[in-house]
Amino acid sequence: MRNQNNAQKALERRIFVKEKHEKEEQIHASIIKCIAIVLIIAILALAIFVVAISENINKEKQGEEISAMATRGDYIKEIKLVTEDNEYMTIQTDAEGVQVPVPKGYVGSTMEGENTVEHGYVIYEGTDPVNTEDIWNERNTRNQYVWVPVTHEQLSKMYGIDENGKYWGKLYDFTMNTGNNIDETTGATPINWTETNGVMKITKETGQREPDILNDSADPNGINYFKQFAVKAENLVEYLTTLEKEFEETLVSIAKYGGFYIGRYETGNLRTTLVIKRMNNDTGGVPWYILYEKCKELKGNNENIVTGIIYGSQWDRTLMWLIESGDKTKEQVIESSREWAAYGEVEDGSTIEYDEDGDGVADKIAGSYIPTGSAEQTKANNIYDLAGSHGDWTMEVGGDATYRGGYPYYAHHDRTAKDRNGLPFSNPYYSFAGCRAALYIK
Repeated sequence: MRNQNNAQKALERRIFVKEKHEKEEQIHASIIKCIAIVLIIAILALAIFVVAISENINKEKQGEEISAMATRGDYIKEIKLVTEDNEYMTIQTDAEGVQVPVPKGYVGSTMEGENTVEHGYVIYEGTDPVNTEDIWNERNTRNQYVWVPVTHEQLSKMYGIDENGKYWGKLYDFTMNTGNNIDETTGATPINWTETNGVMKITKETGQREPDILNDSADPNGINYFKQFAVKAENLVEYLTTLEKEFEETLVSIAKYGGFYIGRYETGNLRTTLVIKRMNNDTGGVPWYILYEKCKELKGNNENIVTGIIYGSQWDRTLMWLIESGDKTKEQVIESSREWAAYGEVEDGSTIEYDEDGDGVADKIAGSYIPTGSAEQTKANNIYDLAGSHGDWTMEVGGDATYRGGYPYYAHHDRTAKDRNGLPFSNPYYSFAGCRAALYIK
């Protein structure tokens, strides 16, 4: 009996010890599990912290790039005008003895009517002299630009610097009224900016402005389309930095050479290799974000120049020049551009006569768009179709992408060369929107 009791007690003791060990093992396992969880959390927290620090450093670095670009101050106004040949261009003289910087790879026209700065000095791509005896084919087969002269005083009216040191384009509306801040000669009046003691301020962040991020309702952050199609930036800071640098480089070129070149015709062959030639019909219906990149290719292999979509401030300067030179009146730019538009002069604006074979006689009638440069009535200082045929995309932005000038759909509304309209850039097919290119010498 005693042996049985001892055996029972021994069994109970073993069970107790086993249960004790199992509980201890469970406790140890729980402790190890907790420690592991804590370690994982700590590692994740450290990783998140490192990533955040890296992103912050990257943003600060990119932000410094923008501010570093601007903190140099308004050095552009100190740039001296180049008056001698350099590696990028040669100085040529027009028919009146005025100097013109002609980029290498281009020649100035000797054709009467194309060879004075006052009324539009034309350059042709290529090194061969312009054959004035076969000028029709010359205009149809060679890219052409017109020199827009800009003095340093006029350049100061094209841009300003805000309190953070950023360069902004100065955009204008045009009015027949008079008063403060309205230029008496051209009727130009500031739009969406003020300037006090040399400091410029954009009055409305979503108003007309340049350079700035372009967005629309389909892409409110303004980045998705550009990652894919244009700037290909990784973030908004990088995107904005690219736009600002391009604008600054344009201002430097204008200050350095005393002007810029504007496409003589609306840009053609929009769906293939772009051209700026007479008698082209493929001049509309391609999105801004595609033409932004394609217009850069207009320079071809010429590394001494830069090409791109024209800025709104350059469009405004061009209109001022047309008025100042006497080629167009304020009324023709501001009130009605019908008589020099490519959408007709009849009451409903439905037809226009144009020359198809270069004999100087209008032998075709169109109900809508006509080939580039085919109607002499649309010429202003050797630039064609500024008042239409298509509206021309610019680098100017508002709530949407901005195009300038008139176009046939609203001919009966008397659209004018000064007009600006906005369209969501994400829509790929606005048939009435084309492109006006510009060229700058490095």
